Amino acid sequence: MIGKKIMAVLLASTIMLGGFTFTVDAKVSTESKVTDEMCTADYWTSLMGDSENVVLMNQSAIANYNQLALNTPDCNMHDIAHMDSGYDATALKEALVADVIEQMPTKDTYANGVQIDQSAYYSAVANWVQNTAWDGMAYPKYALAVQQTQIKAIPTVDYIGYSDTDSDDEIILSSMRVNEPFLVKQCAVVNGVVFYYGYSNNVPGWVLGNDIAFCDTKNEWLNMWQTDIGDSNFLVVTGDEFSLSESYYSPATSNLKLTMGTTLKLVPENDVPRNIAMRGTWNNYVVYVPTRDANGKMVRQIALISQGKDVNVGYLPLTSANVLKLSFSYLGNTYGWGGMLDSVDCSAYVRNVYKCFGFEMPRNTSWQKKVPGTFIDVSALDDATKTGTIAGCLPGTPLYFPGHTMIYLGTVNGTCYVISALGSASDSTGALDVKVQNSVSITSLDVRRRNGNTWLTSVDTIVVPWAI
Repeated sequence: MIGKKIMAVLLASTIMLGGFTFTVDAKVSTESKVTDEMCTADYWTSLMGDSENVVLMNQSAIANYNQLALNTPDCNMHDIAHMDSGYDATALKEALVADVIEQMPTKDTYANGVQIDQSAYYSAVANWVQNTAWDGMAYPKYALAVQQTQIKAIPTVDYIGYSDTDSDDEIILSSMRVNEPFLVKQCAVVNGVVFYYGYSNNVPGWVLGNDIAFCDTKNEWLNMWQTDIGDSNFLVVTGDEFSLSESYYSPATSNLKLTMGTTLKLVPENDVPRNIAMRGTWNNYVVYVPTRDANGKMVRQIALISQGKDVNVGYLPLTSANVLKLSFSYLGNTYGWGGMLDSVDCSAYVRNVYKCFGFEMPRNTSWQKKVPGTFIDVSALDDATKTGTIAGCLPGTPLYFPGHTMIYLGTVNGTCYVISALGSASDSTGALDVKVQNSVSITSLDVRRRNGNTWLTSVDTIVVPWAI
């Protein structure tokens, strides 16, 4: 049901080269307080005794949580299923033109590694929006992501950084999975490329036109993506990622990448065709996948997902064991700011894991901390008291400090451990030496930041989603 367990492997091998013998220890590198056995979910669940499989929140309570979060202004989420009202497209265009100019950095800026005149660059983008966006009264249009894509602050295909080696595309706001809904309210053609402006459920912004497809009606749109917590008529992807099978007969779905938290409706048994893209259906799930035709219209295609992939029929039960197993499926993966590199940053990592249980989490760390009824402020505690408080939490609990979130694993010999999508840190031992990691890694909370403080000292918030 849930896929791979990542293990650190110690393998001694001997290499003969030019008469010399070299012994190589092929060992997975870890933070110094992390042992090899800690690099599996089973290690941490084995410490929990009988509590690892206790269901922490039932389906109706999760549905209630989602509604509360949606209605909490500080969570900055959007009820896109009910954003039906007409609007003045001309006024929105003028606001978006002004917003592009407001987004202009005051520091040196690079596009694709080459320094640019940011004033000229952002002014050009604003002019394209001004000259090509829609005018008049309009109504929202209903679209779905047909591949993993990013939502950006301004409409451009360029990689915008603050140095020629900036590892973050600074204009990426968030990402969308395949079949994720997007409510479209504006359009712009920038340097010959079509972009659409609109809303996902957690952030507004610009999406590349070729990455979304438009539904003819709202009902068609809702029927593709809307799920009820207790339903069993859809699959949810529970591994970090996999791709649909390569196919000459279905190019729109061939090698399509699906990422954790993606939901796809199952095709009813009576509607399953005899074969699909020249394949039978034995030992496969049969799902609907949104694709895009030459005119940008959504075409619902039937595709196969092999029984061996990391998927589940309906959302998983929320248990500590399940949270940890999902978390470990990302171990060692690339960090990707806002979803760049088809990967995750720290808050998207937590969002994707909890999506597999039916949760709709806000986009970034400061918004996630505002989810109602789940906030524990530990900012005033000393390290010893904070360690005790964290040690009393269930594994799978999200922890936060400004700009970062982690999933708590457990406490061993008085040291707390977490797993997170991290950018950089200094090891917990030795001289302060902050290094870029850009990976999903296990660390103790004794690792250090550039200011010398440990992560433990920095942790200010515990969020317990099941404790409303």
